[in-house]
Amino acid sequence: MSSLKNWFRPAILKMKGYVPGEQPKNLSTLKLNTNENPYPPSGEVLRAVKRSADFKLRLYPEPTAETLRRALSQTYRWPLEGILAGNGSDEILSMIFRASVGEGDLVQYPDVTYSLYPVLAQIAGAKTKEIRLNADFGLNFKLFSPRARLTLFGYPNPPAGNCFPRKDIESFCRQTKGLVLIDEAYVDFAEDNCLLIARKCPNVLILRTLSKSFSLAGARLGYVFGHPAVLEQLYKVKDSYNVNRLTQAAGLAAFTPAGLKDMREKTGQIRGERERLSRALRALGFSVIPSQANFILAAWRGKPSAETLYKNLKKNRVLIRYFSHPRLRDSLRITVGKPEETNRLLAELARLLQL
Repeated sequence: MSSLKNWFRPAILKMKGYVPGEQPKNLSTLKLNTNENPYPPSGEVLRAVKRSADFKLRLYPEPTAETLRRALSQTYRWPLEGILAGNGSDEILSMIFRASVGEGDLVQYPDVTYSLYPVLAQIAGAKTKEIRLNADFGLNFKLFSPRARLTLFGYPNPPAGNCFPRKDIESFCRQTKGLVLIDEAYVDFAEDNCLLIARKCPNVLILRTLSKSFSLAGARLGYVFGHPAVLEQLYKVKDSYNVNRLTQAAGLAAFTPAGLKDMREKTGQIRGERERLSRALRALGFSVIPSQANFILAAWRGKPSAETLYKNLKKNRVLIRYFSHPRLRDSLRITVGKPEETNRLLAELARLLQL
């Protein structure tokens, strides 16, 4: 349509949008492609949502989710003014780009990481720098520019699920002049976190979500920790009433003692199943990078190809994730499910590999 050039920015017309994982409608499909938690939200959360579905839905929610943020402040011992809640962590990422990145500013990230980062950079009209990960998916922070406006990476970093050394992260954060966003979407499955770095470095933001460890992907709730002076600027670009009333109730219940206990028990189960799945895939001939997330990246260099395995699994109603990125063409990303789901996946793979 020729008129589109009169209606949209050239950068938008040229770019490709973010491609989310497939959402099947067939309930018999084994869904191991979008890193969702296989277990339900805690009973505490479900009861809180039901209690909140009343006449108060006619009223706007708390505009800054203050009650929820107070719970986060108490749980993590972080200043209330240094916490912002969003409609999923993706909205907070959009806020950060909106507030800090202008046309021509430099944004940098690893060459394999969360695929939304380059999309947001393109929307902003930013210059981008991708730092190639090592063969083991490690990152040389010395290759990052200290003058970038914004640096982003995951801890753990998708799609491998590995964590970069914290001493390297802190050293870079102290040297760079720009903001650093450490995306801890999967941190509850990991051995450690980077909150201490953010306490030391005012240019560091720590992004988290309730989608993964708290089984609340459908509720859309994320939050970010940072220096109050930095968060003050993010609040200027926040949409009004951006977190709805039911989601705030769910989040508040998730951070009660019962909610936190439930989350820790389920993440413990997933960590155990992650190790079992990794061992089993190695026994089948896959190369598996040690993961600290709720997914693993399994490389396959035999026949049939990794892409063919993905397609044949899909035909048998088993969804995993395949990426066309040059670094990932021989790899499959697999969400860690329940034991019976792992068993079904392994049986299908063994059949396809004729083992």
